[in-house]
Amino acid sequence: MKKNWLLLTVFCLLTGVFYSCKQKEPVKKEVVIAIIPKVDNFIFDQVKQSAMETAKELGIVVTWEAPTSVDTKKQKELIENLIHYKVDGILISCNDAMALKESINEAMRAGIKVGTFDSDSPTSDRIFYIGTDNKKAGKICAETMLGLFEKAQKKPDQIIILSGGVSAQNMTERISGFRSAFNNGKIAQILYSFEMPDYGTELVTDNLNRNKKINGVQMIWGVPVLNGVDSIPALSKFMNRGGISVFFDVSRPLLKYISKHPNCATMKQDFHSMGHDGVKNLYNAIVGKPYEIEILYDVKVIDQNNAEKELNKL
Repeated sequence: MKKNWLLLTVFCLLTGVFYSCKQKEPVKKEVVIAIIPKVDNFIFDQVKQSAMETAKELGIVVTWEAPTSVDTKKQKELIENLIHYKVDGILISCNDAMALKESINEAMRAGIKVGTFDSDSPTSDRIFYIGTDNKKAGKICAETMLGLFEKAQKKPDQIIILSGGVSAQNMTERISGFRSAFNNGKIAQILYSFEMPDYGTELVTDNLNRNKKINGVQMIWGVPVLNGVDSIPALSKFMNRGGISVFFDVSRPLLKYISKHPNCATMKQDFHSMGHDGVKNLYNAIVGKPYEIEILYDVKVIDQNNAEKELNKL
């Protein structure tokens, strides 16, 4: 009886060995990360390019899921679709910090790692934020503007601020930073263009035409002027009569203009690092490696002194 049990045990062990030898190695699942910018806007091209380059380095898949409008519902729909397709990670620039909170939390509950870039949703369950130190950037905008006024031997009278979406975290932080370094009594009005360039142009034009006491324009959301200051005739006239302006972000037309005009400057963000470090940091979180919960970058001030040099880098 014992002999039979022994033979049976050996038979089972050998059968298990032969069976396991016939099995193929399990196919390793390819990591998929989806990036959702605020909108399909050329300002995020550097993020997209560096993210795709990083994906090749890591041997993973990165998809670019750009909404067709700034309606927050579009970003919500994209997150819902990505949950359905079971991607491994989502990196998103939030149009509305609070409105997207539950969608982000839902993705996290579904086992998808979510990080934010450019514009955060700090009260959500997202695992990290990567992007500009926006409050500090707003303060630098104010300090740069004050420096331009001092250089021109003028005093700020009334300043208008052009912002993007009223609920975008990066916009609210920049405004807060600007106010911390600027006399609030000098801020005439904050204009919210809801990330729409044409509407932003309309707001700036209307205010400059109506209020001739304005002698400072601060664009903490600079997309409307990236086609060049001359693309907004009212702003061009304002600058020609000695108005002071500080913009945000860079483009060839804008840098060409700044190189020839001493009464303006702009802020350069590190979009390349947002794409590269954002994808790498999220990948680390997905595969169980250490990752950073916050990566902040300083803006670089570009004025007449270094605009030509920066132009040659584009």
